[in-house]
Amino acid sequence: MHTCTRLVIGVAFFLIGVFAQIPLADQLKCRLCNNALELRDCTKQAICDNRTEECYMDQVLTETFNTVYRGGCQSRDRCKGGTPVLIGKREELIGKREELIGCSQCCSNDDDCNRRLCGIRPDYTNVTQCYFCDSSKSDQASVSKPSDCITLTTCDTDQVCYAHNEYHPGSAMTFKYGCQNKYMCKVLMRNVFEFMSRCAGSSSAECQHDSVNCDVCCGDGGCNYDDCKQIKARHYNLWVLGKLNNDTLQVIP
Repeated sequence: MHTCTRLVIGVAFFLIGVFAQIPLADQLKCRLCNNALELRDCTKQAICDNRTEECYMDQVLTETFNTVYRGGCQSRDRCKGGTPVLIGKREELIGKREELIGCSQCCSNDDDCNRRLCGIRPDYTNVTQCYFCDSSKSDQASVSKPSDCITLTTCDTDQVCYAHNEYHPGSAMTFKYGCQNKYMCKVLMRNVFEFMSRCAGSSSAECQHDSVNCDVCCGDGGCNYDDCKQIKARHYNLWVLGKLNNDTLQVIP
């Protein structure tokens, strides 16, 4: 038997053995991304153990200053059951180089749930499309959780994507998505970034009383999916790293 044939058979039996150890009810399918530029580059799935793992997606600034995405399965302990969004460093063993993590998020609510984490561009949108869920305008009304928004719209050339969290005393938060004037968004995001920069590490009264409501804009296709505060934190990290165009509000490749 040829060496290559034995290798293929060995790998097949190994994979069968791994999957057989995970009961079907506990299997979680996660999008597998390795230095992907957008979701269309993530062509494979990983089978994870939902009892101990979650799907994850990292937005990474490489040593060559490219923004890429890595995703798959990750232990629940590492995820800590949350969706942290912060700047951090990851040291690679090869070459001892450091990479900056602009966003790291986890999920386990559904198969392929990490396809919409950390702002990775969906493979079915173009640069002028945004999520669109607004009770006053859209076919789909505002939603009670971001994953419920599945409607897209094509914005005008002078618009970018927009997201809004609205707090209702005594009831659940609602999330609105759509398009907004590009000039107004540039002013909004300049003020947002200045506030976040001023309040980084500060315990002042102004910083401690940030509004529970939230407004945010971004310029890439489908970039307005998520909780508004998560989108804001993610784009602030990119702005700090010099990876966000202040005029277009688009991620710099």
